[in-house]
Amino acid sequence: MKMAGSADINVTPLIDVLLVLLIIFIVMIPVVLRSETVELPPNEPNAVSENRTVMLKLDADLSVVTEALKIIPSHELAGRLRGALPKVSAVFIDAVDGVQWGQFVATVDTVRGVADDVTPDPLAIAVRVRGDE
Repeated sequence: MKMAGSADINVTPLIDVLLVLLIIFIVMIPVVLRSETVELPPNEPNAVSENRTVMLKLDADLSVVTEALKIIPSHELAGRLRGALPKVSAVFIDAVDGVQWGQFVATVDTVRGVADDVTPDPLAIAVRVRGDE
């Protein structure tokens, strides 16, 4: 007894589907590769940067050392920062090993609170906790 039909697979619909997918991908490539244009500021070698930063180092004895190597007790930090923060764009807070986490967070909160009081713009605060060097 002979079976009706052929055992060969009809590949014409498969090729049609593959060609349609190829066309879709070719049309979508420019949409996917669309890039965003970024305008960089001009590179002026003689220009002076207006962005100042302040570096604070929190020691284990709860004193704060500034960039100028002035030692400030932590309870006087807010008063000393009020004059400096309006001209600053970022504050870096560095803590050595042995500083209690609560004291470190309190120092960051003090800087953030003073910055909210004296500057209308948001102030960038970067922190680093490390061991003794």
